[in-house]
Amino acid sequence: MAERKSLSKKIRFEVFKRDSFTCQYCGSKAPDVILEVDHIKPVSKGGDNSILNLITSCQTCNRGKSDRKIDDNSIVERQRRQIEELNIRRQQLEMMLEWREELTTMKEKSYRTAINYFNNKWNEFQLNEVGNGKIKAHVDKFGLMQVLDAIDIACNQYKTNNEDRSFEVVLDKIGGILTIKNKPAVFQKIVHIKGICNKMFRGFDPAIASIILNNYVKALKSKGYNDDEILKDLDEEVMPYTKAARNYNQWQDMMNKWINDIKNWE
Repeated sequence: MAERKSLSKKIRFEVFKRDSFTCQYCGSKAPDVILEVDHIKPVSKGGDNSILNLITSCQTCNRGKSDRKIDDNSIVERQRRQIEELNIRRQQLEMMLEWREELTTMKEKSYRTAINYFNNKWNEFQLNEVGNGKIKAHVDKFGLMQVLDAIDIACNQYKTNNEDRSFEVVLDKIGGILTIKNKPAVFQKIVHIKGICNKMFRGFDPAIASIILNNYVKALKSKGYNDDEILKDLDEEVMPYTKAARNYNQWQDMMNKWINDIKNWE
């Protein structure tokens, strides 16, 4: 038989604080009674020492002993109400415990789905424990559906026939894709334009391009443009010119000229 692990003083104190140092069975409070910590789901039946499975009990209630005398109907009625309240508390705590277990099961299923989805993209390679941990962290932070979308985007953009080289690249790009997808739409559009620049221009400097594009957006905002109008401008003006520019220097010069022109608008 496995040995029951004793509860630490810290855990006991957290349970007592949560329950306001009150026996959840009879309502007695410290220091009038000695408080103990009881398991909602017994350890013998698979219960654990998590705080959701623990409840504050006085020594008498926890050990099943009671020397209270039933002298009149008022005491009987009070005890009846206490029993009803106890049942409600137990039901609620049991529901919380069940809910936590369901969440844990759902989370594990999400982990397996995302990991298998990534692994199925490759012929020769599979995630190791470190890779599994990265995918799990993404699921925790962004949710399963966003992670699946990010895996598709990363594979479409960075996966090559050389799996040995592209496997780690794709895995590392997922986090950045998720971060960008959760940024405002204007930020995402700027990143997209920078991506076009990176593919088209030699000597492309992403830091300088970020400054130029952010200054362009700031200039539009200073003239009262809202986000929808800025997105439309980036789509209809900046992106077509970016694709048409002959080189990076020409692109920078034109963007800086446009910024100055906007600032001089009446």
